[in-house]
Amino acid sequence: MKPTQKFRQMINAGPTIQAGGVGDAGQARLVQDVGYPAVYISGAYVNHTRGYPDGTLTLSEIAQRIREVCERTHVPVIADADEGFGGTLKIVRMVREFEAAGAAAIHMEDFATKKHGVPIAQEDMIRHIDIVLQTRKDPDFILIARTDAMAPWRDGVQKNRESCEEEAFQRMLAYCDAGADMVMPMFATNEWLIRYGPKIPKPLVVLGGAPQSWLGFAPDELIPEMTATEIAKYNVKVVIYATNMLARNHRFMKQQYASWLKSERFDATAQDDQDRADANVLIGLLDKEALLNKYGE
Repeated sequence: MKPTQKFRQMINAGPTIQAGGVGDAGQARLVQDVGYPAVYISGAYVNHTRGYPDGTLTLSEIAQRIREVCERTHVPVIADADEGFGGTLKIVRMVREFEAAGAAAIHMEDFATKKHGVPIAQEDMIRHIDIVLQTRKDPDFILIARTDAMAPWRDGVQKNRESCEEEAFQRMLAYCDAGADMVMPMFATNEWLIRYGPKIPKPLVVLGGAPQSWLGFAPDELIPEMTATEIAKYNVKVVIYATNMLARNHRFMKQQYASWLKSERFDATAQDDQDRADANVLIGLLDKEALLNKYGE
């Protein structure tokens, strides 16, 4: 079964799908190994692995990373397509490249740049959706239409949150009408999902762990997000943990490297040998050695 068919079957068949966000194939194998049914490739995460801020790498560079992840995993891969990487011709090429790389789904957003905080006009986003639908070769290749109308980079979102939330809802309805397979209301709160989720005719994809402080909440007002099971009743079919591990991994590695620098030695423990062995199994070292033992160099 093709990854696209498998992903559609998963969406139609059962519980909310949790997708672990990654930036490279090694992380993708780890996400798969712990039991995630899908992998999510974050554009920001891929840029970070190359030492760049989000939006720096080209379409071809992102497509190559998608190809690497798809080659080393057997679960469906959802890919971040930004705003399509440009106008009509770039969107066409993006679809062809990402589909050929093996992605089961993409999400495309309605913000051309987050710097200026102005969304793409709704009619332009609808045109972009049509370009994707007319370009894809596999009808099971899933298009997720994302709106950033409620995102923290949206101009005036803090002062006019209610109107931005209503606009996000209206955009989701319009993108469904335009033919998107799924829709993604970025930075949707529990309250937004409860109010609007059941009214949207296509399945929802949401961002897990969206920092509520970005939405103007004070630390003592933070409300835990609903679980994947709880959120299913509000029409949510996929939860992605986009760059959550990037942030935590950054903190952990910084602490570890600083500790070794300060102590001038590595704090070796017995667990390190087991960790190294586990990592080697995950990455396929034993399979490599078995192949070389059978056939030689």
